[in-house]
Amino acid sequence: MKINILALGDRFASSYQSLEHELLKHGNISYHREKDFVNVDTAINYIRNSSFNAVVMPNPYGNERRMYIYKKLKLLNFPVIVFDRGALPDSWFFDLGFNADSETYHPLNWDYVLEDDKEKEIIDYIEKIKKGDNALEKQGERVGAERLKSELGIEDKKVIFVPFQRPEDTVIKHFSDGYDEFVREIEELNKYINKHLHDEWIVIAKKHPLETTRPSENITFVDDDINIYDLIEMSEMVVLINSGVGLLSMLWEKPVLYFGKTFYSHPKLNTKVKSYKDILYYMSQPLEVDKNKMIRYIRYLKEYVYSFAKFETERVLQKDKSYRNITRYINFSQVNFPNIENILKKKFF
Repeated sequence: MKINILALGDRFASSYQSLEHELLKHGNISYHREKDFVNVDTAINYIRNSSFNAVVMPNPYGNERRMYIYKKLKLLNFPVIVFDRGALPDSWFFDLGFNADSETYHPLNWDYVLEDDKEKEIIDYIEKIKKGDNALEKQGERVGAERLKSELGIEDKKVIFVPFQRPEDTVIKHFSDGYDEFVREIEELNKYINKHLHDEWIVIAKKHPLETTRPSENITFVDDDINIYDLIEMSEMVVLINSGVGLLSMLWEKPVLYFGKTFYSHPKLNTKVKSYKDILYYMSQPLEVDKNKMIRYIRYLKEYVYSFAKFETERVLQKDKSYRNITRYINFSQVNFPNIENILKKKFF
């Protein structure tokens, strides 16, 4: 069964060029650039008066016009299929929501006991990721946690690892209290530890691989080519805004403290914090990741939410001197697409 899909955006954009062959398997596609609509109401009326069953778009927060169209369609209960990179290696998603605003990740969908053979299968998958070096962004070679701590001269320290995100990322703009505020909280945490807890703890940070400048001169950053998996493995806890690194850290059963809104938030898997004082509190009150729930969640992502593919990407220098990865081609080995029958049941209110 196929549906009629309006693809919002430029059909010659790299995202649609790399995905068109997959989208055509699920529906008949018509393209319309969001910037060609006079305003949001014009876009909604166009969709209302057409025979479309769904609208598909890349990251719905990618620009202001697209975001308002997305939000208005969601309010009207009209199905919007969004797509973007996932947080597991080689993953992609097609979803009826985006990141923390999606109902897809609710525990009712995944938090149930697995059969022994299925649990073992997911454990093997997790171990394969942990032993490999296939990360979300290009990384340096792995050396292992012990060797890395030795090379950094911090063998006797408990590490708080802070992976910084891109300040202009949509998940920072729309699912957090701000990048600068986060930087200030980490600086305050670092100052307190250096003054009172330096014999036991240390803050180690890494800038995002696509950024060219570090967000603070008052925090210890590792070299850019240090592998993210080694940094996670050597840490006592991971502190971030809402990065996909938080999901990967769960594979090592590391406590994750997050400041923003995340799609992987769950009280048995990670912890919401509002200030550096919250972090100090949890440093003295050890947190544990519920391994069973972590396995269930990863199983759900792997088998029901994420699609998997090999990507061909190009790193492009932007006007602000940072870089952007542009996906040129996607070769899917597994596709999870929203249920067509459920889409057909949805109607405008």
